[in-house]
Amino acid sequence: MSPAAGCYNQISHGSLIDYLNEKIPPELSESWDNCGLQSGSRQWSLKGILCCLDFSPAVVSEALAVGANFILSHHPLIFKPLKRLDIDLFPGNLLHQALTAGITLYSAHTNLDSVAGGVNDHLAGLLGVTDCSPLVPHLEELYKLVTFVPPVDAERVGNALFVAGAGRLGFGRYSECSFRSPGVGSFKPGSGASPKVGEVGRINLVDEIRFETVLDKSLLASVLGALHQAHPYEVPAYDLYPMKLPDDTSGPGRIGTLADYMTLAEFSKFVKMRLGVNSIRLVGYEPDHKVKKIAFCGGSGFSLYKQAHAAGADLFVTGDVKYHEAREVVEQSGTPILDAGHFATEKPVLEVCAAWCREFISDYGVPMKVAISQSEREPWVSL
Repeated sequence: MSPAAGCYNQISHGSLIDYLNEKIPPELSESWDNCGLQSGSRQWSLKGILCCLDFSPAVVSEALAVGANFILSHHPLIFKPLKRLDIDLFPGNLLHQALTAGITLYSAHTNLDSVAGGVNDHLAGLLGVTDCSPLVPHLEELYKLVTFVPPVDAERVGNALFVAGAGRLGFGRYSECSFRSPGVGSFKPGSGASPKVGEVGRINLVDEIRFETVLDKSLLASVLGALHQAHPYEVPAYDLYPMKLPDDTSGPGRIGTLADYMTLAEFSKFVKMRLGVNSIRLVGYEPDHKVKKIAFCGGSGFSLYKQAHAAGADLFVTGDVKYHEAREVVEQSGTPILDAGHFATEKPVLEVCAAWCREFISDYGVPMKVAISQSEREPWVSL
């Protein structure tokens, strides 16, 4: 990023969206999810940012009050394609309210759950859980590209591939990755060929560099286009190998360890204090049960319970556990579950989102408000 300092109109919503897509890669989202731009325009000038869990009329009013015209929400307003847009009914009324006010809505949902430093890693820090790894490591779907280039052209061809997006590993944490080894290539041009090197009608042996790199499957067309454009040969030779690489820093859920054993009663009290909740629910509660190996998933994470149990967790922390799910755990004497609530286990990540947005703004040297919603409340009331 090479931002120019100056006034607000030098920062577009699109620039922030591009930054967030790098920080919280959309490819980490589940297939059923709908992350990214929900409504608005990439062309609008950024005036301020409000971070929230859920998009609501109160949040729009709050954004206007703090001077924000970009709302970063965790939960998407639009999960499924809309068959109609009635601005008198939900969600059309909220979309109309935001668009009329010139507010862009962007959501980071399951990708924020899975990304390193997101919902679950931040939750781990709050609960004192260390040495964490994903319960289900995300698999990067990549291609390995191998091509063969004259030594004098290797740097130029490599740079063209990198500009097209090849050579990135670990969701952008590493870039311009390649492996190069010398060798000898052979070819025999036929009638009508126009080889850059060698002679038509005879076998030619030439020094070449075997150039290997990787690319996301979504970039296949653009990277191959760059290869054909930059390669000096009339017909460049290349190999493509599909790969799925596990990422040990990203993926749904986390499992790690406490510094010392605690009883379930002690840890439950600690969770309530750290998350600021008055009550929690426990499935399979035995006060003296010792816990150290903790699995967890912020929000509604029971779908990861089997992975937590198989990993030998002493306790699984999540929210939104249903009656029949709890009954199944009790009947099978499974890993105990601490249900701290959907809201309480996800709300803390807004501090992370706000910090990322402030990091983005600071690069521009422009004074701008980045706020966390104060109007949101836990929907459940304990009597």
